[in-house]
Amino acid sequence: MPFCDGCGAQVDDAHIRQRIERLELATRFRPIHISVLLIDAAPPARFEDYFYRAAADRSERSHESRPYFDALMKCAGLAPGSDLRAGEDAALAEFQRRGFFLIGAIECPLTNRPDPQAAIERAAPALLRRVRVSYHPKSVVLLSPLTQPLVQAFEDHGCASQLILHEGRPFAGPADQALVNALAPQAPA
Repeated sequence: MPFCDGCGAQVDDAHIRQRIERLELATRFRPIHISVLLIDAAPPARFEDYFYRAAADRSERSHESRPYFDALMKCAGLAPGSDLRAGEDAALAEFQRRGFFLIGAIECPLTNRPDPQAAIERAAPALLRRVRVSYHPKSVVLLSPLTQPLVQAFEDHGCASQLILHEGRPFAGPADQALVNALAPQAPA
């Protein structure tokens, strides 16, 4: 069985295919100039819940995934429900137009990981390379307490000024009101 470039685990072909599909979907909505790079721990286990997989019918998303999607839209300054009436595809296009981009610290779901924080810490050097070489964001937001090891990694590599944190720590998630308040100046109208 091959090893995955995204998570380092020995995986089957289906895992590799889903990782490639996630990368293709995210690339479709990647802004040319990233204003705000949002970094969560990892993508969800259910492929149907992946943020950049625009659902034709929102009932395809899990009960947890719908508010996550809506909260990220709110972070970008999109009023809840306004662009969703036109569909998730239109909402994602507007998210992109506003310069927001979401990635996982690890590119694959954290299923079967005994210590997700340690996995994120191991992935930090590769993630920092992607941020500096490929993404070039104006600001970086850490969306999960699991991403705590990235704070020190960014600081150690001279990128602390790009970080938007809550009291020196990652935010509790995209629905965190402190995050919405912190991003208000970043989100164009």
